[in-house]
Amino acid sequence: MLAMAAGMVDAAWDLYGDMRDNRTIRALHAGHDVAPRAGADPRAILARALFLTWRDHVMEAEALEGSLANTDKRLRSAYHFAIGNARMRAAYELIDVGKPSDAIPEVALAKRAYRAALHADPGDFDAKVNLDIAMRLVRDMPREGEANEEEQDTRPRRVWTDLPGLPRGAP
Repeated sequence: MLAMAAGMVDAAWDLYGDMRDNRTIRALHAGHDVAPRAGADPRAILARALFLTWRDHVMEAEALEGSLANTDKRLRSAYHFAIGNARMRAAYELIDVGKPSDAIPEVALAKRAYRAALHADPGDFDAKVNLDIAMRLVRDMPREGEANEEEQDTRPRRVWTDLPGLPRGAP
């Protein structure tokens, strides 16, 4: 009898926590800044991250990454995808105001976020497309001294340059 009562109290406490998480998600969706409770459902934490990224508080949203570390792969992928999109929006805004050199680090951070989204869920088509767009916007150039000479000898010869519009070699 005592075990059954303890089980009912535990179930009621879980239900109360779920209700609070749902209330948090609804408030965030309505545009009210509400912090999820400690030990909240990962979906409430994702909702908070989405709320922050849409309001250009990307660094605050990035601080929530640890709370989503051991969750479902789709939630982790959605989180990183939202971070990448926020970084790309910031990069496009910098390009629009005539600061393309300031946009390069934002695009690099967006690419990192899209790669993390793909690491969490390799089948995320939207992350693949957005990573491709970010890769076309700012190419990853090889750095001098990054690879040792053994790797350079085994690499195939590069026929094309990294710069778009400047092909070398036969098609």
